[in-house]
Amino acid sequence: PHNIPHPITLKTMFATKAASLLLRRSATAASSRAAAAVTSRALGNGIANSNPRFMSSSDVATFDLTGSFETHNLETAPNNTIDMTKDELLSHFELMYTMRRMEITCDNEYKARAIRGFCHLYDGQEAVATGINAAFDPEDSWITSYRCHCVSLARGGTVASILGELFGNIGGQTQGKGGAMHFYNKEH
Repeated sequence: PHNIPHPITLKTMFATKAASLLLRRSATAASSRAAAAVTSRALGNGIANSNPRFMSSSDVATFDLTGSFETHNLETAPNNTIDMTKDELLSHFELMYTMRRMEITCDNEYKARAIRGFCHLYDGQEAVATGINAAFDPEDSWITSYRCHCVSLARGGTVASILGELFGNIGGQTQGKGGAMHFYNKEH
């Protein structure tokens, strides 16, 4: 007979605790200061506003993307400029920071053999998922490769549900059946 594990297992409690710690760390005042500093440095060259550190939430920064991409078989090219508010920039930074912390946690747990099977990490690629998600509409579908943890987070998943899936818990994105490479959520 197959033993069906109780939904509240040690792994479930650990995944919940790990997600809680991860979210608490990402919400500290230090990360807010770091976000402002990184945003200021990152925006220094391409921003129309003279001092992005002191942007109000309603200020808009304009970025010139001329020469940063080429098109292929498109009738019209996208705009060479993009406008973003300080709130949008900080939101993107917070998402990328959370992605990185989550993937570092996954790496540690995989090395500790708490996550079984394969675990293809996304750390270092956070800007890709964040940028694509910013260009998508909420109803757009997104099919990924096997590096899907951060894409799931960008599309509205939670750290707890992603870690739950990696640990094989019923509270995971696909109820613990997909593991690290097979995330699916019709809602997200």
